[in-house]
Amino acid sequence: MPVLVTGATGLLGSHLTDLLLERGEQVRVLVQRSDGVRRFAHPNVAICWGHLGDRAALAAAVRGVDRVLHCAARTGPWGQEADYEAVNVRGLETLVESALAAGVRRFVHVSSITVHGNDVHGTADETAPLRVEPNPYSRSKVAGERLLARLIREQGAPVTIVRPGWIYGPRDVASFARFAAMIQRGKMVIIGSGCNHIPLIYVRDVAQGILLASEEAQAAGRAYLLVNDEPVTQQGYLAAIAAELGVPPSRRHIPYRLALMLGTAAETVGRLGRRTSPPPVMRYGVQMLGGENRFDISRARHELGLSPPINVTEGVRRSVAWYRTTMISDHGLVASETC
Repeated sequence: MPVLVTGATGLLGSHLTDLLLERGEQVRVLVQRSDGVRRFAHPNVAICWGHLGDRAALAAAVRGVDRVLHCAARTGPWGQEADYEAVNVRGLETLVESALAAGVRRFVHVSSITVHGNDVHGTADETAPLRVEPNPYSRSKVAGERLLARLIREQGAPVTIVRPGWIYGPRDVASFARFAAMIQRGKMVIIGSGCNHIPLIYVRDVAQGILLASEEAQAAGRAYLLVNDEPVTQQGYLAAIAAELGVPPSRRHIPYRLALMLGTAAETVGRLGRRTSPPPVMRYGVQMLGGENRFDISRARHELGLSPPINVTEGVRRSVAWYRTTMISDHGLVASETC
């Protein structure tokens, strides 16, 4: 039976689709008309046109499907509340309801470690409380998880929630490519001392974790953190990118609290000015890069058999190789393919 992947044109969804095809699985992808679909020219891929607000399209997409791997989401911390609500809450609910009606065996929802907050001030696991941060992405992702908890409790929905850490790897134009460009140009600034830990995980390792969660019987109704628990500091990560690029590591620092204050001020000005694009600095990014965020993945190791094989050295090597061959133009970051 086929497996449905939503968000298949994104960073995680595209790698997940690749992994499924490598295993010889039949894949069905839900994509919008505006999405690039060149990468889906494969005999084992069926394209379903539609979006999460289209109930008829969702019903057709899940018909005859064994598993739904739900990677689609409205991401980023800046935008209209209604847009996040429509995709991350109402769209999620419609998709789960459609999957239940179709008799789908397992539904894996890709959430985020940020449901525990953007800075956990130490180490956390799945038992840490959900914490809403002051941005629409956080509010919608927490609301989505609470919705799923209700569906699991009241309807026995066969849902597994995975909460990936900071995903990076080839095709990551939103984060890795930006960091690589700033480091290459000597523009990167370390937030705080740089000794804080960041919750990295290579994109293929997340995809593998999703597949494990979709296949393990005891995972139904459970939530799992997907992070490489190798202790990696902010400074260590940025230095690894610099070393692979062959440039000096970043030396400039900005105090963590000052960066948070600047982010708060920039967000306030942006809201007052009805800014549509994100401010140049935001609390979300400051906390993710400069906060102390370590996560214990014992549950995923014991129950799913997760053991992320790609350490930061190898992950950065592969990511820089992609960056060198794919990103072009000295005046901006331009991808040579849709991702």
